[in-house]
Amino acid sequence: MDVRHTNWYDFGSLAELRSRAAHQPGSEVTGVAQQFESLFLNLMLKEMRKSIQKSGLLGSDAMETYEQMFDQQVALGMAKAGGIGIGKFVENQLAQNNTKKPSVINDEDIETTTVLRQRFLINRER
Repeated sequence: MDVRHTNWYDFGSLAELRSRAAHQPGSEVTGVAQQFESLFLNLMLKEMRKSIQKSGLLGSDAMETYEQMFDQQVALGMAKAGGIGIGKFVENQLAQNNTKKPSVINDEDIETTTVLRQRFLINRER
């Protein structure tokens, strides 16, 4: 797996990913799945860090900012290396959703839908 950007704050690569996905839906499923896993891992690391008791020695706003940036880069690196499997699962789910074709509605379905809608409106007026 290859995450297209190497820096958490590289918004240009996110825009490029969005542009490619808009032109060819389904082509960037792997990148999207990896980014989702990276976000998930970042949230997990953030919550894990909250559970650690803080000491007064290194507790400052600057240190917290550094820890957040470090956690974001670690999450990105973990996702790039294969992560914990969530990215692959999301990729498989997105690939399955892209292969499904929309069902065709025939005339009978339209008539049934129209009748049900009319019944709903009549019942709503009562």
